[in-house]
Amino acid sequence: MTSKDGAASTGAEQVVRVLLRQARCADCDCSYRSENVHVLRQQDDRVWDLAVVCHRCYTMSLVRAIVQGPGWPRRTDRSAVAAVGPQLELGPLEQAHFRDLSPVGMDDVLDIAGFLADFDGDFHRWFQGRGGDS
Repeated sequence: MTSKDGAASTGAEQVVRVLLRQARCADCDCSYRSENVHVLRQQDDRVWDLAVVCHRCYTMSLVRAIVQGPGWPRRTDRSAVAAVGPQLELGPLEQAHFRDLSPVGMDDVLDIAGFLADFDGDFHRWFQGRGGDS
């Protein structure tokens, strides 16, 4: 992929291109537009955190893209992935509770992006520091 000035595409452009080709809004099944994809953070050309906003229903979603390297095995059977589709993790009562809350705003997205930038993935230690169960 090349940019408008003819230069070779960047990793970000390639990640966004794949996202635009494969991802759809979980609420209305609309495809995303490039102007509504925002790179929040990049880690080692492999892990990308993006925010996407649906142009039809304005649903904001966070996407973590993990880019496969050239030596990684490729999955050719996509039927299992397609059959799963979006999954709701909340029951009806939980959905009703969260439906009444204020929508997630840009400040919320930036706050979680800042948290993830410094988070090492150790939830056990993080919850211990916040008074959670040991």
